[in-house]
Amino acid sequence: MVTGDMHFERDMSRPETMMWNIESDPWLASTGGSVTVYDRPLDFPRFHRSMAHAVAMAARLRQRVVPGRGPLIAPHWVADRDFDLDWHVRRIGAPGEGTLRELLDWVSQFFQDPFDRSRALWQYVVVDGLNEGQGALVTKMHHVVTDGQGAVQLAADYITLQRRAPQPPEVDLDAVIGSDPQQPEGLPAEARGLAAEALRWPMELTRKIIDVATHPDRVLQARGEATDLLHTTADQLRPAGSPLWQHRSRHRRLETLTVPFEAAHRTAKAHGGTLNDFFMTGAGEAAHRYHRAKGVAPERFHVTFVVSTRTDAPSGLNAFTPVPVEIPSGEMGLADRFAAIHERLAERRNEVHGGGPIESVASIANFLPTALVTSLIRNQASHIDFATSSLPGFRGNTYVAGARTLHIYAFGPLAGTAFNLTMLSNNRSLDIGAHLDPAAVTDAALLRACLEDAYRDLIALA
Repeated sequence: MVTGDMHFERDMSRPETMMWNIESDPWLASTGGSVTVYDRPLDFPRFHRSMAHAVAMAARLRQRVVPGRGPLIAPHWVADRDFDLDWHVRRIGAPGEGTLRELLDWVSQFFQDPFDRSRALWQYVVVDGLNEGQGALVTKMHHVVTDGQGAVQLAADYITLQRRAPQPPEVDLDAVIGSDPQQPEGLPAEARGLAAEALRWPMELTRKIIDVATHPDRVLQARGEATDLLHTTADQLRPAGSPLWQHRSRHRRLETLTVPFEAAHRTAKAHGGTLNDFFMTGAGEAAHRYHRAKGVAPERFHVTFVVSTRTDAPSGLNAFTPVPVEIPSGEMGLADRFAAIHERLAERRNEVHGGGPIESVASIANFLPTALVTSLIRNQASHIDFATSSLPGFRGNTYVAGARTLHIYAFGPLAGTAFNLTMLSNNRSLDIGAHLDPAAVTDAALLRACLEDAYRDLIALA
């Protein structure tokens, strides 16, 4: 496990700036999170103390965002002088009768509540009173804080390997925050950054930016050029393959399932692939079975998977890119589907260079009117049947505030897609969180059943 000393930048990267800007359209909100289930309720005072220590160790958790001034100046992070740990770390009783289903329904609404942009962009809620004496921790974090892998690294600051591990030292958060450097918001330094950033861009691009900014009638032309760029960098996104998953809404539903880790690993290895190949094959097979049950036979599914672009040591930076890929949706044996998806994913992964497609898109998108960019990205997202993400978690027993971890279900942002599947390896299981738009996936119970059956049948191949 990685603890402390995570690297954070003062300025948002180009992809982070794009995620921050497009959230003006609530359909493209970049909020994600997790639901972790424990064998008992957390010791809340102990957890509160652990989180104080985590905040002291990770600067991003005690920072807020200052918006950029103009398209060439990125939003940046400063210390939140009014930081209040009790605002970010809360405790509630389990909703309803304490079932996981009732908790997931509450969390789906919690995720939709927008962040207060004047504060640090995260909230943790300790939940007491789940069925069978269990407890839970709900985490909610804006994607500009860090990506999924970075969130796992942050969690290592309050996760322990023993139930009765020593408590972290007490910290004076007011003193820590008071010692943080506070960049003045009036900004001669920012003006210098503006000049440096402008010099970094090719003259032709700078000319086009100025041309669009000074001639509003050329916005339509810019829209066409941006569309061409999006089509190029995202492999010319085609219409979604599913005729059933076309609609979009602001409604959300969460589902969870668990797959045995060792059995999944054994299956992937037996067929010459990885756990992510196993994960994606099960998702593709489940999508096929869902459509077959509805009497529909699409030719393909248009999906995305996430490729990490990390190149350094512990980092809180967003270092990922979603990569579009078409996977087969017709009738075929599971072994054949695994082989086809394994080959297609490897091919697309090898095409990623540097920051990947998201970096290329953001490099142009951040200079265009936000309303134009949100329209373009929302249109592109509507062409995606579903998004996927796979995260490495923790092996072996882990504990938080005296409670043993049973399952960690992560939920990635929908960002305009029909649904998002996120897999996290946790001790002896692969925990999968499904973040659904019920206007697209109108039969969530059927999709969950198809996923469970697909992964069970995949494991039977080994």
